[in-house]
Amino acid sequence: MPDWKLHTPNGVSDVLPGECAVKKDIESTIWTVFASFGYKEIESPSFEYYDCYSSEKGQISQEKLYKFFDEQGRILALRPDFTTSIARMTATKGQNLQLPVRYMYTGSVFRAEHTEGVRRREITQSGIELIGSYSAKADAEVIAAAMEAMLALGIEEFSMEIGQVAFFNGLVEQLGLDGEMTEKLRERIDSKDSQGIKNIVDKLKIEENIKNVMIDLPYLFGDASIIERANVAGLNETSKVALDNLKSIYDLLTLYGFEKYISLDLGMLQSIDYYTGSIFKCYTYGVGFPIAAGGRYDNLMGSFGSPKGAVGCAIGINRIMQVYKGETADVPSTLVYAERNAEGLGYELASNLRVNGCLTEMYISGGGFEESEEYARATNNTCILRVYPDGRLTVYDLEREDTIDTTVNEFLGYGDAFEPEPTPQDLGFRRM
Repeated sequence: MPDWKLHTPNGVSDVLPGECAVKKDIESTIWTVFASFGYKEIESPSFEYYDCYSSEKGQISQEKLYKFFDEQGRILALRPDFTTSIARMTATKGQNLQLPVRYMYTGSVFRAEHTEGVRRREITQSGIELIGSYSAKADAEVIAAAMEAMLALGIEEFSMEIGQVAFFNGLVEQLGLDGEMTEKLRERIDSKDSQGIKNIVDKLKIEENIKNVMIDLPYLFGDASIIERANVAGLNETSKVALDNLKSIYDLLTLYGFEKYISLDLGMLQSIDYYTGSIFKCYTYGVGFPIAAGGRYDNLMGSFGSPKGAVGCAIGINRIMQVYKGETADVPSTLVYAERNAEGLGYELASNLRVNGCLTEMYISGGGFEESEEYARATNNTCILRVYPDGRLTVYDLEREDTIDTTVNEFLGYGDAFEPEPTPQDLGFRRM
């Protein structure tokens, strides 16, 4: 029998210091970009009442929710995404806010993925939600902010694929399909099965050009010319408005300067019950899944009693980590070694250095000075401050292999004999 307390469950992992530093650097970079667009950070609960998710046709199936009970027997669920929680928060606590509101977040979401392999069940996301606008400018802003974040992370080779589910919805309206047949058609489009699509639409009494658009839908991707190809005679108003909206978003992103990163895709139809307009996914080399995704979800706010236009985007931090090339410095620190009966002076010295922004450790392992030097070299401490009970101080600069004798007071600038050199920075002390 395995000792389960020594293992992590499937789909979760420990994050050790080096990897954690990279992760925090990514999150900080994304935060800076989103803040520069005017987004304000919020936090939402890690779990909600199950009803928060069960009452809405979300993009996360009910089978993937982690569910449990509170002390009164009510069903709770760990959040599978941030969007639903933020929609609930805005509807219930944001009645007097000036619209639109711009929120950003970073945290974990939890999904009970039932597949084997590398699929994660705890996923870190950073994202934004723009609530209170139906304008194409809102869609363009969210997509532009996501692309700015990619560039800030040093990811310069990526593709932002943008679709428009309302175009497909308009075609379905014209075809008069029920929910079951719509789902079958969607599956054929997702799998780029033109023959399967043809077998469905050939049985319908519709105009030939509308039928051809539906058959070609999986292959309507590329530059802005696909909008003209899709804009055939006989389209209903829903599909026409959807194409106009997609063209507006494309034109706005061109004004942002992102034209070369954009690919339009009218065959992108995943989660059509959740999204109501634009949808988008960002891909880059080396990752088999989107590193960012989002779209417009105008119906979600209404399910909480406060109808509003809304669009958002989430960036997968764990996926970004697979391709992140940024250099996260392992910041050197200073080790204070206090001789016997010099602990008080050692603590005072360490405290002064920390107040001045220097990373400072106390040696607490119980060995002698030789052991402290071995420890310092193994843990990226570039200096050792050896403190004696009478106030003397020896500075060991491990990078320069140099030794300086002084006193604690002189080193901190309290004594008359203190000289301009050496300062902590001169000796390689690094500020945070």
